Amino acid sequence: MKRILFYLMAGTLILVMVVACKKDVIPAEEEEPDILLPAETLATNEWIFENMSLYYLWNDYMPKNIDYTLEKDPGVYFQKLKYKPKDKWSYITSNYEALAGELIGEPVTMGYQPAFYLAGNNNVIIVVSYVYPGSSAFEAGLKRGDIILSINNMPMDTINYYNMFSGDLYSVQLGTLDGNTLIETGQSLNLAARNMKTDPSIHHEVLNIDGNKIGYLAYVEFISGENNEFLTEMDNIFTEFKAEGISDLVIDLRYNSGGDSEATIHLASLIAPTAVTTGNEIMVSLRYNKDLQEYLEYYKYTNYLYYRFESTASNVNMQRVYFLTTSRSASASELLITGLDPYMNVVRIGESTYGKYVGAWVMPDDNKKWAIMPIVTKYANANGYTDFENGLAPDYMIKDNLFTARPFGDASDPMLAKAIELITGKGMPSRKALVPDTERFKQIVPERMRLRENLIIPSIKFQVE
Repeated sequence: MKRILFYLMAGTLILVMVVACKKDVIPAEEEEPDILLPAETLATNEWIFENMSLYYLWNDYMPKNIDYTLEKDPGVYFQKLKYKPKDKWSYITSNYEALAGELIGEPVTMGYQPAFYLAGNNNVIIVVSYVYPGSSAFEAGLKRGDIILSINNMPMDTINYYNMFSGDLYSVQLGTLDGNTLIETGQSLNLAARNMKTDPSIHHEVLNIDGNKIGYLAYVEFISGENNEFLTEMDNIFTEFKAEGISDLVIDLRYNSGGDSEATIHLASLIAPTAVTTGNEIMVSLRYNKDLQEYLEYYKYTNYLYYRFESTASNVNMQRVYFLTTSRSASASELLITGLDPYMNVVRIGESTYGKYVGAWVMPDDNKKWAIMPIVTKYANANGYTDFENGLAPDYMIKDNLFTARPFGDASDPMLAKAIELITGKGMPSRKALVPDTERFKQIVPERMRLRENLIIPSIKFQVE
C-alpha cells in the first residue's frame, strides 16, 4: 500500500509521498547500466518518476522506455516525461525557494512587468505592461507603456534579453516611436531588485459617468499572499465598491496569466449574485487521471472534486460583469470567467484568452531544492464547459496596444471605453493608436514567464493508510 500525505505550505499544495511498497520500475534493459549517477540525482529522478506516475493528468501517455537511473539531468528527464501534444505547462525548477517566493507574492523584483518584442533583425525591446506601486521601478519613474531600448546601455537580443532583464541592479534606457522609427529619448532610469510584496490588485477606482457608478479593478495575478493578506485587501476594495453603490463592474485581466485557485474562488464570490454565493453553488468541477479520480471519489474528498462559491460580506451582488482580456489572460483568469458564466451575464471585451483549462500541483522534494509543477487536473464549469484550447473569444474584439497604453482606469483606454459605452449607451472618446505600424513588433514570451500561466491547485490536509 502507498501512504500519501498532502499538506499546505504558503497557500499552495505541497505533497510528500512515503512509499511503503515501492512500485517496481523496469529499466529499458536488464543489464547493468553504463552510468553511475550521483545518489542525489538518482533520488531526484526516482522522486520525479513516482510523483508523475501517480498524479500527472496524462500519466497513461508517459513514455515507458526511459530508465531514470541513466538520466544525468533531472530537469531534462522531467521534460521527457511530459505528454507533448497536450502539455505546454508542467514545470520543474532546482530553486524551490525562489519559486515559493513568487507563488506567495514576495519575489525579489524591480517591480515592473515586461512585454518583450522583436524589433527587427535580432533586436529585442521591452514595453512595460504595468508597474507595482512602491517598487524600485515605480520610485524611479517607470510607467505603463514605457519603451526600454537597452539595459546598461547595451542592446538586447534574442539570446541575452531575459538574462539582462533578470539582473539585480541596472539602468534602463528609454525610447519612443517617431512614426515607425524607435528613437532614444535620452532618459535613463536606475533600478535595483529587492524583496517586496506584490499585491495583484494593482489599481482600483469608481468611475462616475452619466449617473453610473462603475467599479474598476486591474488585477494582474491570482495570489492569496501570506496569511491571505492580498485577499483581505481585495475584500477592502469590494467593501469600498459596495459602500459607493456601484451599478456596474469592470475587471481588467489583460495581463493576468494565472495563479492560485483560492484567490480565483474568492474574487468570483465577491462578484457573483448573492443567491449564488450564499447557496454555495458549484463554480467548477475537477477531473484527474483515472486512478486518482477513483481514489478521491471513493474517499469522498469533495474539496478536490468541486470548487464552490463562498458567502462573503463584501459581495457586491452583480448580475453582469465586464472582463477585459488578451491572449495573456490565462488559466485562473479563464476559470474565473467560465465559472461565473452560468450564473450571470459575463461580457468579454478585448482579445481571445490564452486557452488553458488545466491546473497544477506544486511539489517540492524532501530537501526543498527541486520542485515540480505537473498538470494534475482539468476543470469544467457548472454547464460542463471545458477544453477551450483556442481560448475564450471576446464578445467585442478590441486589440490591446501597449505602445499607446493609457493608465489603468483611464476612460479613454479603448477597452475600458467600450465597457463604458455598453454600460451608458454613449460612446467615449478613446485614444486612437498613433502608430499603426506597431503590428510589425512581434511579442515573444520567454519560457520562464510561462510559469505564471499555471493555475495552482491548493489542498486541505488529509492522510490515508
